[in-house]
Amino acid sequence: MESMLQGQLKTWRQYLHQHPETGFEEVNTSDYVANILRTLGLEVHRGIGGTGLVANLTVGDGRRAIGLRADMDALNIAEQAPDRAHASRAAGKMHACGHDGHMSMILGAARLLAERRDFSGTVRFIFQPAEEHGRGAKAMMADGLFERFPVEAISTRPGGIMASEDNFVIHIKGRGTHAARPHMGVDPIVIAAQIVMALQTVVSRNLDPSLQAVISCTEFITDGLRNVIPSNVIIKGDTRSYSREVQTLLETRMREVCEGICRTHGADCTSSTRTSSLRQ
Repeated sequence: MESMLQGQLKTWRQYLHQHPETGFEEVNTSDYVANILRTLGLEVHRGIGGTGLVANLTVGDGRRAIGLRADMDALNIAEQAPDRAHASRAAGKMHACGHDGHMSMILGAARLLAERRDFSGTVRFIFQPAEEHGRGAKAMMADGLFERFPVEAISTRPGGIMASEDNFVIHIKGRGTHAARPHMGVDPIVIAAQIVMALQTVVSRNLDPSLQAVISCTEFITDGLRNVIPSNVIIKGDTRSYSREVQTLLETRMREVCEGICRTHGADCTSSTRTSSLRQ
């Protein structure tokens, strides 16, 4: 039984990994998941918040219900795994954040519960679209998720559970020049490299060690060529935090660090942050 389920989970996960779809485009994914759930005998409701779906499994006469949720969308990332048999078949798209695994786990739970039927009540299996850009849950709720499938309570606890995410963009404007004559320009690559390193000191040297935060620079974009020092560098990334105070500290110190380093080198700097719902 256990080995058979493990094999089924692997098959589901590998198929989903091969066929990634991004936010609100999870048409094939939704079809695939819905077909499996119907085969298990569940009552499936489609088109909630776009491509979202809810499947109900009711056993006995219990009136209580519990929800299990998985996200369905992939990322706009090209998978570089030519030797992987179940690598993505969708150009420029990949399940790099584990949602193929999340879906497989919830499908596995549905199969086990449908076979065992050792409870009394209803289990709702919720498959949410568009988690990556944060709009899928809102779309499902706006489409009447909790009115159609009422809940008595949402369990939580004091303190942070999931960190907020803020996205930042830093634009360094120097003065481009030929690679053979660097003294004629203001090299934004050198400046940006210093900024990336300096930002790593914000958490370690400005934040109370009892608190938590992360600053990650994830993109480094220039307009230079092999033999041309660029005029512009753009650094993109995100921060994670659990409170408004830390969120504000990160944004303030990052701006000060960037502006200070650029001023030292005679470059211009602008930065912007797209804040999460924590501050809204």
